[in-house]
Amino acid sequence: MSDLAERSLTITRCYRAPRALVWQVWTDPEHLAAWWGPFGPEKTTARLDLVIGGLFEVVMHAPDGSAHPSRGVIRELVPGQRLVIEGDAEAPDACGAGLPPRAMVTVLFEDDAEGTRVTLDAVFVSGEARRAAHASGYEDSWRETLEALDGYLQRIPATQEQQQ
Repeated sequence: MSDLAERSLTITRCYRAPRALVWQVWTDPEHLAAWWGPFGPEKTTARLDLVIGGLFEVVMHAPDGSAHPSRGVIRELVPGQRLVIEGDAEAPDACGAGLPPRAMVTVLFEDDAEGTRVTLDAVFVSGEARRAAHASGYEDSWRETLEALDGYLQRIPATQEQQQ
């Protein structure tokens, strides 16, 4: 196994929604807080400065009151197509609540036959860091979060139609 393969993890998910909408729910703090993580929008806050060098932050608050920050810096940005975030080096746990410490997390948004394909690629600083994130539930948490995104996307058009 190559060093990069040992340090990388890729998750892909397809959504029946237009790419512009999927991009919007990833980059608008109000939308982001509504689907990110397991605790729901009433316990999640998001801040986002959508520029290179800008802050990407989602803080989830567990029922026990503990805070789980997912914080990083935007390193690359191609609107509607690509978002690269470097996880905060001071993240309190190995999975970084989605943005592991110093990992480069790339999110690609591509047109798909039925809507949009989202590919999340995390490159960790070492194989050991990747294994530690795995042990703390990194992949399972992302799969659950991306499932929540699917449910959220399915509700948006109905909500918008009701408002018109």
